[in-house]
Amino acid sequence: MPRRPTPEPKPIFWVPLQGTPQREKPVFHEVFRDWTGWLTLDIEVFSDYLYVGSGQIDLVRINGREQARYTFTRRDGKLIIPATSIKGAVRSVFEVITNSCVSQRGRRERIYSSAHFACGLVRKGKEEKAQLCPACRVFGTTGYRGRVYFSDAEPIGEVSTTTIKISDLWPPRRTQGRKFYETKKFQPQDLTPRRNTRFIEVVPKGSVFRTRLRFENMSESELGALLRAMGIIPKENDPDSVVLGFPVKLGGAKPRCLGSVYFRPRAVRIVASPQQSWIEGLIQPRGKGALVAHLAAWLQDTSLLDLEAWEIFREAAQPRTDASCPREVY
Repeated sequence: MPRRPTPEPKPIFWVPLQGTPQREKPVFHEVFRDWTGWLTLDIEVFSDYLYVGSGQIDLVRINGREQARYTFTRRDGKLIIPATSIKGAVRSVFEVITNSCVSQRGRRERIYSSAHFACGLVRKGKEEKAQLCPACRVFGTTGYRGRVYFSDAEPIGEVSTTTIKISDLWPPRRTQGRKFYETKKFQPQDLTPRRNTRFIEVVPKGSVFRTRLRFENMSESELGALLRAMGIIPKENDPDSVVLGFPVKLGGAKPRCLGSVYFRPRAVRIVASPQQSWIEGLIQPRGKGALVAHLAAWLQDTSLLDLEAWEIFREAAQPRTDASCPREVY
């Protein structure tokens, strides 16, 4: 009887849950304080493909026959990456590097840490008693509006789509902490329909989308952690410069090594800061043309980081283009 083939290694890494989230009273929106403004970012596809599913299926001709295909998200017929997808991807990294609560989990997934329970509802009239972890203070939670917002990302230049085939996916059986996916090479399959496979519409490597990140009443430590959650880090031995440290996983089919993107900062606009009122900011916007200086200054404040988790994540998130993702069902 032939032996079953050795399964290909899964492209997963885990960051263990340790310590206790630092829960504090959230910052509310009644006045401007700290840093308020927006950052323009390009999202460049680094992996072989990016798939952001619309939840819809269309029919396409493949090898002379009509086949069902899961489509890429569109708005008014134009390709987009929804703001919610961007925010969710960035938040997941922010949660791990700031030792925040586990805000999302699968229905059958158990979290073996009593300290990392999801932050509770902020009830009206009881704001003074609210205690939220760093991620919930920045991105929001039930009953509390967060202080960062992304816009839908739209294509820069001509972005075309293609069709690929992937095998179906199953979640891991055991939870070992916070789960992330590695950046490896995609293994293409032929387009012959088979059981336990599906066709998806994707955009190729090098495609660029543009989004805008708006932030309100953010401290330098929060902005520094937010930049790191997008893979933007200080340049080694030159704290006045910034570099792209690692890609962030975005969209669907991440276990097939799709969805690795780089966030490239393009422009910053400061409306209010600790040194400037919002009225002054509207009359004479401060920070226009000072992109790198602002990013470098925010990144120097590491007081919100869980440095151990940050080092684990940064090392594991480095691209490994010499290795391949599994092709078959797992």
